[in-house]
Amino acid sequence: MNRNQHTNNAGAYTPDSRRRYVAFHEAGHAAAIYLINRAREIPPLLFSLRFNVSGMDDGADFQTSFENYIGYIEGGRLLHTLPPTLNTMQHPPMETGQDWIQTPEDLLNAFEADVINLLAGPLSEAKYIAETDGEIFTHRLVDPPALENYGGAFDLALINDYLHSFSTDPEERDQKLNQLHRVAFNFINDYHNWRAVSKLAGYILAANKNTICYDEVAAVLEGERENLRGGFGQQ
Repeated sequence: MNRNQHTNNAGAYTPDSRRRYVAFHEAGHAAAIYLINRAREIPPLLFSLRFNVSGMDDGADFQTSFENYIGYIEGGRLLHTLPPTLNTMQHPPMETGQDWIQTPEDLLNAFEADVINLLAGPLSEAKYIAETDGEIFTHRLVDPPALENYGGAFDLALINDYLHSFSTDPEERDQKLNQLHRVAFNFINDYHNWRAVSKLAGYILAANKNTICYDEVAAVLEGERENLRGGFGQQ
């Protein structure tokens, strides 16, 4: 799950704003993977957050070369080998690498979770920018095509691959995308979830590291759950 450079207004970036956009984007992905997968009773998925500046080593000064500053998640997807058609989704392939996927329902659950988690990154970035600029944040203003403007080009390309595996019917693909976009939007826009995403983004910014491991992400998100004492909003 990579965060791409915005396709418009990139020249307006400052080093600090770009760094924050990346942090919120990847925090959205990570929080969704950790929390949504658990809500769907999917076994824990180990992953790492990676941040780097092109041509620089671990421990590099992140205050320079921000045009090349990127973030991505290693190991954040449940399905790396997608079934070619909807028909094959009805007979789960055993080579998914996920032992818990034993039924068509399990496979669909993993499929939907991956797409939701991919959408959560650019939606998180969009919400952060909207709040920073004092703008409203609605699912219609940040529909799937608009997410390309929030570092989501790579995410949308992957989602397109998922949808073509889901169905050969364009209308059915659009319906599924709109359904999962609504779920991802509601997740990011939920007060409790957004607090968790914001706390994780703050941790990413303060840590200033090239790699943040799964255990660090889990500690931040579980700490936020404990602070809220009421759990996270229902999906």
